[in-house]
Amino acid sequence: MNETIQTLLTRRSIRKYKQEQFPDEILRKIIEAGLYAPSAMGRQPWHIVVVRGYDKIVGIDREVKAATARMPDNPYKDFVGGAGYSINYHAPTFIVVSGNTTLSPRNAPFDCALVLGNMFLAAHALGIGSCWINQLNVLNEEPGFRAYMTQLGIPPENRIFGCACFGYADCPHPGPAPRKENTVVVIE
Repeated sequence: MNETIQTLLTRRSIRKYKQEQFPDEILRKIIEAGLYAPSAMGRQPWHIVVVRGYDKIVGIDREVKAATARMPDNPYKDFVGGAGYSINYHAPTFIVVSGNTTLSPRNAPFDCALVLGNMFLAAHALGIGSCWINQLNVLNEEPGFRAYMTQLGIPPENRIFGCACFGYADCPHPGPAPRKENTVVVIE
């Protein structure tokens, strides 16, 4: 089977990681793959913040918990408040992708999702596990959390559209997930 197709078909979300950090060279390749994602009209509205090191990631955990507690309608409230919660499943690398909605008002969320998709596939091809994280996008309007994320390098005019954790898997590969049926229509 074609190597690219094999990568597409075998990538899975990993939720348990080794504490060992992967090399900077691999990180650069993952980021480069993300930067080569397609974007509407070639606008590339994304901004990527890479957080490496548990002290910084634990800080994000703390801020997510506090901001979630301040938002009574947060859909992740029960999940975030759970025992042993970790925004990144204890992976050693956490990446936040935000987008400039002034530069690309309608398409920034989709363009940022493509960046993450490319990163997930590149990571898998390089032997690194990954998982999509959605909790931060609901905190865009929470002032305290936004101020914290601005300190970490997210431009104040950007919205967070997605995050991901990366690291060496500390579990067996989950194997193929079943696909839903009746989700494709072909018209000839």
